[in-house]
Amino acid sequence: MRRRQRHLVIVVAAVLLGGLGFTEASAQRTRLLEFGPDAIEIRPARRAVQVTVPAVKPEETERPWVLASPSALRLPPPPGENESARERLELRKLAAGENADALERVRFWDVRSPAQRWSEMLTGLIARSELGADGERHAAAMLETAIHDARIAAWDGKRAYRRLPPSELDARLVPEVAISDAPSYPCEHAVVAGAAATILGHLFPAEADRLGAAAHEAAWSRVVASAVYPSDAKAGLALGRAVARLVIEILARPEIVQDDLRLGLDVLAADALRAE
Repeated sequence: MRRRQRHLVIVVAAVLLGGLGFTEASAQRTRLLEFGPDAIEIRPARRAVQVTVPAVKPEETERPWVLASPSALRLPPPPGENESARERLELRKLAAGENADALERVRFWDVRSPAQRWSEMLTGLIARSELGADGERHAAAMLETAIHDARIAAWDGKRAYRRLPPSELDARLVPEVAISDAPSYPCEHAVVAGAAATILGHLFPAEADRLGAAAHEAAWSRVVASAVYPSDAKAGLALGRAVARLVIEILARPEIVQDDLRLGLDVLAADALRAE
């Protein structure tokens, strides 16, 4: 699993940097009031698929499983203070406030681990598919691998740039969710959402659009909750997608799938499903 794919890292890094720009149409689509109709309906299956991702932050010594290093896809620096001040003004307008529908979606995504809802979605998608036992294990392993590496990449950026959350600099921004003293850039919920939606969209292409909408909702829920800057969420989605694309590309290579990486993913899948 430690095989280094440095040329792939370069390719995905270029995709990442190119994906940071969001069109105005995309930004409008992520407004929380529009999220309800696009949300994924989660129906727990009789047999849940467990994707094990700790709720605590990764240790600095924790190593990625696919990325060459935690900093292999490090994001560019966050916006400077002038742009951050403009974003704080924007956050005052975007805040969920007393909007019950918006607050309900914020609460939906504000669970113990950013990966929890995506594990539940995988369970529902598998229940409606014909993957079989091997396909189910492989899907769970792919999702866990992508989220594991995405979170490590996210915390590499947090530790490198140490951007203060917007509420630390503007007392009028009161987060609707509990936040720690962790840096806000990139948004971890957004990173996990970008990675998970990309993996699940690859595995279940007919659901890709709805999964993409769910990723936008998960990321933007942290913005309207006044927990992160819009740029934290946008960069997080881009980083998560880049990590997932790397996982997908590596697993698609015959020489990788047939050797130790495939074996390692099968071990991960067995661990993930052991709780059944």
